[in-house]
Amino acid sequence: MLGATMIDGVAPEPVEPPVDPPLGCADPLLWRVARALHEAHRPRTDNFCECRAFWPCADAQLAEEALMLAYERPGTRAARSGAGRGSNLGRWTA
Repeated sequence: MLGATMIDGVAPEPVEPPVDPPLGCADPLLWRVARALHEAHRPRTDNFCECRAFWPCADAQLAEEALMLAYERPGTRAARSGAGRGSNLGRWTA
């Protein structure tokens, strides 16, 4: 539930992430892929996902994490991984 915050103990309707990467998005390609995954794994009224797994399925959780990661500020990933900007360790090295 990206963007949803409890107010007086009541959860508001979740805010849908925009289709296009928002201004300041650090990784627009990751945003688009994560947004497509988010769209494909939506909750149904019977507490199951569109993929027929119990909601939230692993893919829905992954989509939400990827959306947040895509929006992180530049330099956050390099600082977290310990890799400098000049290193050539690959995109997915942690």
